[in-house]
Amino acid sequence: MARGNPPSSSWMPQDGDPAVSAVLLCIHGLGLHNETYEPFGKAMAHLGVATYAVDMRGFGSYRQAKGHEEVDFDGCLDDVYRTLKSIRRAQPTKPVFLLGESMGGAIALHAAALRPDLIDGLISSVPAGDRFKQGHTSLKVALQFLKDRHKQMNVGEAVVNQATKDPTLRQAWINDPLARMQLSAKELVQFQKFMNQNHEFARAIKDKPVLIVYGCLDKLVKPEGSQEIFNELSTTDKEIYPVSRAEHLIFEENQFSPEVISRLNAWIASHSVASGMASSDKQITDPGK
Repeated sequence: MARGNPPSSSWMPQDGDPAVSAVLLCIHGLGLHNETYEPFGKAMAHLGVATYAVDMRGFGSYRQAKGHEEVDFDGCLDDVYRTLKSIRRAQPTKPVFLLGESMGGAIALHAAALRPDLIDGLISSVPAGDRFKQGHTSLKVALQFLKDRHKQMNVGEAVVNQATKDPTLRQAWINDPLARMQLSAKELVQFQKFMNQNHEFARAIKDKPVLIVYGCLDKLVKPEGSQEIFNELSTTDKEIYPVSRAEHLIFEENQFSPEVISRLNAWIASHSVASGMASSDKQITDPGK
């Protein structure tokens, strides 16, 4: 990746894999980092999809970068734009798709609305800001904001426990040295404000293909919130993919299934060939994770 772009990882097709047919840029969820996409990136690379993932401001390697230790969504969007431009220069003849999960799904949604010229399509996984137990969390954050908005709060473990019932994944997530478990009340308020704008930005996406994905067993973000964002997309080339046995994470932390990879690859392939062609709203069903 070009100098000045955010910390990144990449997974390219190797000998024996199909040649590069498309490119993915992946954006991680709250508290996570670019390397959580490693198993997914390798799986897509084996199918001929060159895959990149970047850290967002305040997360991953950015936590050690002076001036970028805190959440900054304007900075995140600038990083996404710069990275997409670098990818376009590196792969000028290949279609480029933006993929994000949870917070990353919202960042990808905003980027697609603001800079549609940089991408050929959007995959947004659980982008909704409507969470279970949101009232209790919001009150806790508000009280801390009034006391000391800069003091770090340990919110990570509660998020992890809602995001998955799998004890192995919980421990791996909590013990990941690059994962961020603590955020300030100021950062959490900024996060919620950003997430609340998702509906507005969904309506602003008018002519790009969009795939919305969510897990039917998600106990962190309400599935109906992702459905509402799908309904508000202005583009007619939109699909929604409810993954029947998935929890909150679908692409990160090796939580994808072979069916998810197959469906995603088919969607990318169809929109690589027929980029810009509109289709009727479709709902993809999943036989199980």
